[in-house]
Amino acid sequence: MRWHFHYPKRTSFHPPDLESPGLGGSEASLVLLTRALAARGHHVEVFNCCYRPGVYDGVTWRMTWELDTAPAPDVAVAVRFDEALWPADSRAGRHLFWMLDDRPRGPAAFTNRFGSRGGTVVIASQAMQNRIDAHDPTIPTHLIPLPVETDRYTRPIENRAPICLYASMPNRGLDAALALWPRVRAAVPDAELWITSGWQLWGFTNSESDDRWTQLLGSNALPAGVRLLGIRPRSELIEIQQQAALTLYPCRFPEMFCLSAAESAAAGTPVITSPIDALTERVHHGHTGLLIDGDISHLNTQAAFADATIKLLKNPSCRETLAAAARAETGNLSPDKMAAAWETVTQRLTPPRRAKAVRAITHFPPN
Repeated sequence: MRWHFHYPKRTSFHPPDLESPGLGGSEASLVLLTRALAARGHHVEVFNCCYRPGVYDGVTWRMTWELDTAPAPDVAVAVRFDEALWPADSRAGRHLFWMLDDRPRGPAAFTNRFGSRGGTVVIASQAMQNRIDAHDPTIPTHLIPLPVETDRYTRPIENRAPICLYASMPNRGLDAALALWPRVRAAVPDAELWITSGWQLWGFTNSESDDRWTQLLGSNALPAGVRLLGIRPRSELIEIQQQAALTLYPCRFPEMFCLSAAESAAAGTPVITSPIDALTERVHHGHTGLLIDGDISHLNTQAAFADATIKLLKNPSCRETLAAAARAETGNLSPDKMAAAWETVTQRLTPPRRAKAVRAITHFPPN
């Protein structure tokens, strides 16, 4: 089948950026899914602000303006924004909308244009479903989680050093992680907090990212035991994720999937985080990680995060039980399995009058 993906956001990137310097969650997911579809024998083209057009891993990456003259595909996927929609007179065989954030505007505009023609919104979480239901519960959806490179996470979960990892965008809760860290360090003197990520993932230059770090952290020295690693090539990041004993993520951001939490689970690194939106789907409290209630800016909540971290750092057996369960739960998120799930969506001539998203997950191919 011929698949066209349209991602018109004016952030310029090309597929090798996934490995270095890295990409944000939406862009990384686009690279992984299209690569997996191509590996399954499909003809796949991506139209975006690609600064080095070409063929990568079997996928043709083209400039977004070239979509105007491209032949009609079998499957047209509008990615994330209403600006990505095909025109109403499109002759594509099937239209899909890939929802990648918490905004219902794109899904609503897509449904108005293509809903009567079998158009379906592909969502990645029940949290997205909740956003859609609050806006218009008649929008047809199908739940397929985002792909995770599970085959790259193979290191044992046992005998890890007392390293905690913060691997999300800094403005989503790093200030709280730094504020609570001295309490952890006092109880576990050899504990370390490693901080990765940065605004380069969103297309910022190194200088612009440095400016943002300064705005967030100021000129004060980092607490003892904190290492600011910043952006790392993906192969290094995967090793870092697998060295950590825990991922520490006090969060105030409305996560709609949270790839960093899913990758931590694949790495066998339990996540301690906030029960916000899709984080309650990535982390099952007491089984794969811990969810800590409360506003992360409050001292009591920070103390609860610190105490939970201390408890798991001092109890490797408990941590490893969580780690094993977390890794097992991510086994069905490989890019190939997610690509197979996308194929299933295109095989339906008309969408159901919308089974709940939590049920749509049963459309996955068996493990």
